[in-house]
Amino acid sequence: MAMKFVSIHEGVADRSQSFELINRGYGPEQRFAGQWFETTEDVFTYFLEVLPPLDWTADGFSMSEFSTGYLTDAFVRIKGRFFCLCIHRERQMDFTNTVRAFKATEPLKAA
Repeated sequence: MAMKFVSIHEGVADRSQSFELINRGYGPEQRFAGQWFETTEDVFTYFLEVLPPLDWTADGFSMSEFSTGYLTDAFVRIKGRFFCLCIHRERQMDFTNTVRAFKATEPLKAA
């Protein structure tokens, strides 16, 4: 079954909006794998430098601090754009496979 990706913000979220979205809550009605929003390079860099990443590739990284259970945020760079993506992370391949699937979504293929 293909992972479902759901945008939770229209347009590019600035720093303040990005922090509000990241801190949106931790219950299953507020946070689930596949939620994403576009953010800025500044926010991407901030989160890369705040804690050591759990996963790191040329495409991005996942946070070593989990939101809840197996959910954590991943930050991904795609064609000069920056995204925050909520992922289910139990194994390193979860990050890799989710980023690969996210990059194949229709809105991003056109970018």
